[in-house]
Amino acid sequence: MKLSYYRQTVHPRYRFATSQHAEDEVTVLVVELEHEGLVGLGEVVPSELYGQTIESSAAALDAMRDALGDDPFAIESIVRRLIARHDGQRAAIAAVDSALHDWAGKRLGVPVWRLLGLERPRTRTTFTIGVADPDEIRVKVREALAAGYDALKVKVGVEHDEDTLGFIREHFDGRLIVDANQAWGPEEAVEKIRRLARFRPALIEQPLRVADWQHMARLRELAVAPIYADESCERPADVIRLHGYVDGVNIKFTKCGGIREALRMIALARGLGMGVMLGCFVSSSLAIAPPLTISTLADFSDLDGHLLLADDPFAGIGQQGSIIELGESPGLGIRKRG
Repeated sequence: MKLSYYRQTVHPRYRFATSQHAEDEVTVLVVELEHEGLVGLGEVVPSELYGQTIESSAAALDAMRDALGDDPFAIESIVRRLIARHDGQRAAIAAVDSALHDWAGKRLGVPVWRLLGLERPRTRTTFTIGVADPDEIRVKVREALAAGYDALKVKVGVEHDEDTLGFIREHFDGRLIVDANQAWGPEEAVEKIRRLARFRPALIEQPLRVADWQHMARLRELAVAPIYADESCERPADVIRLHGYVDGVNIKFTKCGGIREALRMIALARGLGMGVMLGCFVSSSLAIAPPLTISTLADFSDLDGHLLLADDPFAGIGQQGSIIELGESPGLGIRKRG
């Protein structure tokens, strides 16, 4: 197998901000895995929150070449080897995992979702309203509703949260997720979540800092909305650790390492009676297709990374309002534009 990659920069239509950071552009690595004349694709979306950069991801990909072997169907054993050698660079592993699945689907002439024995992916994704000044938020909300989005996710953790949520509820009565991105301490979170109750959130995501994860059990007891862990849940072992403290987990491929590890996390969560959300970072359709492939296994999907872009370099995901879907094309079903 021949592994190569190149850098690509994409741009959100609006500056994308949370309570912790903001970005005007996102640089990713597009991975190409060639074997027997077919090319499988994947995308590295590194996050410094998890010790990943473009440079560290590129170095990991360079080092992975010798561990791939010559059988691209041996996805499970390849991913196991990569995790053993490059555990801290799971965004890069996720891209290779994606490329292997894409290659296998193309080689067999079937979509990856069928290869995995799943139903055709057709899911309702939330559309994210990032942190911004009140005027810009109003513009974003109006545009989202005009575009037919009927599930919204709002980044909170700033002083005008209630004004934002109040404006949204004046114009929108659908599914609303609030995501604090670790904005609050344990006592502050209790007060904040009680005040959020009147906005009827469908769930509340990562209200506490990672180090305060055990206090999330108290937030569950408020019974305002299910509490889901995001930054506190990276790997399969974290699902077990969080059992009893949260209602569900947000699984992102940048954190866990791709389809194989995500399926393990979903199986663990289901076995423990926990909810499952599939999430993403700002990225192209190429990075969204792998989690979308397994989205029929989740309770919530937040797979709007490509929908936030002004310049998605890939195509293949169908969309109508909040509904996104994959078709019958072999592999991940994603192609380069142009």
